[in-house]
Amino acid sequence: MSKLEALLDELRNDKHWNTPEIGGGHRFDKKIAWIEAMIREYAEKFNMSTDEVTEIMESKRTYSWPNYYQEANFPPVDSKNIIGIYETMDDFHDKAAAMWKGFRCPKCGDITPHPQECIHRHKKDGKCDWCAYGLFRSYRGIIIKSEGLELIPIFDPVPKDNADIVS
Repeated sequence: MSKLEALLDELRNDKHWNTPEIGGGHRFDKKIAWIEAMIREYAEKFNMSTDEVTEIMESKRTYSWPNYYQEANFPPVDSKNIIGIYETMDDFHDKAAAMWKGFRCPKCGDITPHPQECIHRHKKDGKCDWCAYGLFRSYRGIIIKSEGLELIPIFDPVPKDNADIVS
């Protein structure tokens, strides 16, 4: 049995979460079908086996599977929400340094060097405390293969030739 088949079997038989519904079926039948399709899509896009994708995703899961496996964490790989796919976080930082002058905070409009936190976040002036991973999480982001293939929210990158810096 493949790792994907074993995972799907485990989820289907999870009596705690996947409870039977009146009239037949189970609470998460559609979600389990989505999980299978999503893992197959990621495997094809990243030129990996479904077992590799399943193993990476499961190794990074630290909370309930119905909450972990959702489109906010694993968007379609052709989604406009995915800014880039990188092997490691270092690969992303190298690309960011070469291509972008920073990342635009959606709240105040400033360009910050950090992809997830406004430059003012840790300053005492309190101008802005926005971050891409907070309560109002950004649904645009990057996928780092070594980090579990989950979408990591970031602010929109600003190309180096874009000179409209807000200060």
